[in-house]
Amino acid sequence: MIWPFIFISYASLFTLGISDNVRGPLFPEIMKQFGVSDSMGALMYVLSSIAGLAASYAAHSLLRRFDRLQIIQGAALTMVIALVGLAASPAFSVFLLFSFLMGVSLGILGLIPNILVPIGSTPQRKQRMLSGLHTMYGLSSLLAPLLTAAIAAATGNWRWVFATVALAPVALLIYSFHPTHRSLHKKVEISSEDRRANKKKNLAPQIFLAIMLSSAVAAEIMISSRLALYMQRALNFSTEAASLYVTYFFVSMMVGRLLFSFLHFRRSPQYLLSTSLILTGLSIAAGIYVNPLFLALTGFTIAPFYPMSIAWVSSEFPTDLDAAVSYMKASDSIVLILMHLAIGKLTDVFSIQTAILAGISFVVISLLMVVSYKPLFHKPTRPEVKPKAPHISPTVFHP
Repeated sequence: MIWPFIFISYASLFTLGISDNVRGPLFPEIMKQFGVSDSMGALMYVLSSIAGLAASYAAHSLLRRFDRLQIIQGAALTMVIALVGLAASPAFSVFLLFSFLMGVSLGILGLIPNILVPIGSTPQRKQRMLSGLHTMYGLSSLLAPLLTAAIAAATGNWRWVFATVALAPVALLIYSFHPTHRSLHKKVEISSEDRRANKKKNLAPQIFLAIMLSSAVAAEIMISSRLALYMQRALNFSTEAASLYVTYFFVSMMVGRLLFSFLHFRRSPQYLLSTSLILTGLSIAAGIYVNPLFLALTGFTIAPFYPMSIAWVSSEFPTDLDAAVSYMKASDSIVLILMHLAIGKLTDVFSIQTAILAGISFVVISLLMVVSYKPLFHKPTRPEVKPKAPHISPTVFHP
């Protein structure tokens, strides 16, 4: 085990989670402050996702020019600037500019840890370490709405939430200069011939798995980013009560990922991922038609999907993990752009309830891709039939 890789990865994803997830509870207040519609408000997520896409696209170039530690440090500094800018934005156009900058940082902080943890883990501990990594996201996401509610109640202003959360990337930046990291990180050196060979061989399955994962992520983000809005508009909950349901969502997600950090299930990745998706789709529908607590429960059902997917991808492409994870982050950004635009438009035209129900389609797409991956890319090959040697009758000698 290379523990410094694990520690800085955990710290990076914690920073990502707490920075990213304060936006959900603040979404109604931000729209009210700037007087924008749901479709316009969704642009803060869309631009962030576009920036994440650009960061993922640039990842190969960054990894050849800088070592992974320098990339994390740059992303942490960018996040500090973005959060302070969001807090101080005088107009929605400026807010969108810093949302784009925030997306750049989110794209990098989501990429590097998913590369470092598989590299720093033994094969026996890889899935558990990845589950632990994404438990950090769950923990920070749990703290985000609590922190949002506490700061907003104390100051009466959503801007102070962004300003306070900026302390998280400041702490990550300071920790990144710890001496234990100096000799462990290095640039990714791959010859142009090997790069072309890997790309040609692995491109189709890597992009397929990337879209599979991104569709599930879209369903997860749809709930976490719109749950507070749904509780306020459809059920007339107060801002504080709606934030509690967001908290319940992230509690259930954290519990789910903690569970998979300690337990090992002797089932194929496809079986476990399919089960997660089926339960998630059922929970979303039950949350609309039965009880909104089921929407919070989707945090538990979707919790193991991301770490199990990364573990599966790292097993499928052990020598080409940088590229595979880059495709996954780029796909995340594209699919999230489509999701936020679609959910915003459906909310404006119909209702937030209809929009969330339509979001189940992302779960269905991901499920279909999980079950079809092996038939498409692991087609069994016929065993080679060796020609039989000709039968030669023994020569009989007579005395």
